[in-house]
Amino acid sequence: MAPQPHSPFWIRVTMVDKKKASSRLAEYEAKRDFDVTSEPAPRDVEGEPSTSPGGRTFMVHKHHARALHYDLRLEIDGALASWAIPKGPSYDPKVKRLAVQTEDHPLEYATFEGRIPDEEYGGGDSLIWDRGTYETVPPGEAALQRERGRMKIDLSGEKLKGRWNLLRTAPYGAKPPWLFFKAKDEHADPSFDVVAARPESVASGRVHVRGPVTARVRKASHPPPAELLEETFPPMLATLVEELPPKIGRERWVLELKYDGFRSLSAISSGAVAMWTRNALDLAARCPGVARALERVKVPEAVIDGEVVSVDEAGVSRFGRLARAGAGHREIVLFAFDLLWLDGQDLRGRPLEERRDLLASVLDNGPDEIRLAERVDGPPAEALARVAAEGHEGLIAKLRGSVYTPGRSRDWLKLKALVGQELAIVGFSPNKGHPGLVGALLVAYAEDGKLRYAGKVGTGFDAKLSRELASRLSADAVDTPRAEGAPRMRDVTWVEPKLVAEVRFSEWTADGKLRHSAFVGLRPDKTPLECVRERPQP
Repeated sequence: MAPQPHSPFWIRVTMVDKKKASSRLAEYEAKRDFDVTSEPAPRDVEGEPSTSPGGRTFMVHKHHARALHYDLRLEIDGALASWAIPKGPSYDPKVKRLAVQTEDHPLEYATFEGRIPDEEYGGGDSLIWDRGTYETVPPGEAALQRERGRMKIDLSGEKLKGRWNLLRTAPYGAKPPWLFFKAKDEHADPSFDVVAARPESVASGRVHVRGPVTARVRKASHPPPAELLEETFPPMLATLVEELPPKIGRERWVLELKYDGFRSLSAISSGAVAMWTRNALDLAARCPGVARALERVKVPEAVIDGEVVSVDEAGVSRFGRLARAGAGHREIVLFAFDLLWLDGQDLRGRPLEERRDLLASVLDNGPDEIRLAERVDGPPAEALARVAAEGHEGLIAKLRGSVYTPGRSRDWLKLKALVGQELAIVGFSPNKGHPGLVGALLVAYAEDGKLRYAGKVGTGFDAKLSRELASRLSADAVDTPRAEGAPRMRDVTWVEPKLVAEVRFSEWTADGKLRHSAFVGLRPDKTPLECVRERPQP
């Protein structure tokens, strides 16, 4: 099998007419501002252009500019000759598709996938719909056949295979029209609609594409971002399970990393931003760096669901770092995993895959602080073991085709690699060797609207944090414990439960106490009565 153009070793040097390649790409360069678009600029033609080993590169872009179409690109003389095919290829030899010749593109364009900015030439999403190698019949006549206006080519792609014809129907004009159609060979199949059967990108798997947002829509009046959050609140929540269903697989479910941070619903409207926690508390003031980054996302209206986290040097989200990081800390980012609203349309009733594809479109060319949540491959048990070894909190399994429903749902399943949850702080004991410091926190969980004692947490805080906790908690001291089941203890200060702690532990004991617990950080986004003990569901 010939190496594909996306492989890291696909480039090799070939001798071509450098001046010809340069002149053919002049129109491509003139139409684009490479300070704005992420499309590749042509390489310096004083260096040697490149091609793929074992055959000439061909590929097809699925491109939604003013209308959805398919761009066929063939490597000829150091550039990609290009044709726009409005209806896409057909395996029926009787069906001849219009193919409008456009400007040549640089060879580097064969690996480009993403969104061309709205105001740029060709603005809209462009996916790598097919890729592979080709040869002319007879071999080595690509430039000659194009010049004559009649090409016979053998395609070895992931979707397009066998012999195809390109026939120019008029030789004049800036964009000469051609016809693209299948030859009668063993691959011809009038019953096979390749465009409908294989809509996905062969590079990313994305299916749905978004055209450019018109200037009229961009300049129109849009509602305040807080109104968009009110329209789409509350968020969808995952159900904790001990293990994933036995028949779970990639054909029905997708796996995403579970991030350890603040859940965030973020609304963008005409450059203004509002961010809420899952309890509708303001998050923009606490995470101004993320809020400023969202302001730079170029979209008229959007509501994005995600998790604000602090990542360590290995890229793992650490809640303790987030709790300790100052506002606007450079390592605080938003991992986005769903799109609920886009340009006046409520997307919550759309399938999961469509929302994910549109989210990728919205975030393309966006700031580094806003990232797409990572999908995890492989069998669920192996994937969970792998993310646990890397230090991640766990996985979220999402049912393919599912809609976004507010509240707790079994279409999203949560599987933790690390055991932990939020607990209300109901008291503390002093550090016996160092007065003024906390020795251990006394915590509780909510049950039937009341707090129930859950034990002590004696590790996880340094001297500075211990002193701060002692000072804050002492101000809320009370005479009797506010949690049921709290034991009688000497040298304990009971407090009015106002603060919530994120706690890691090995397991729950039979009588509902924590074993081997450690403090991770404070959760200002949660209230004490929200700290319900998480019990895995069957």
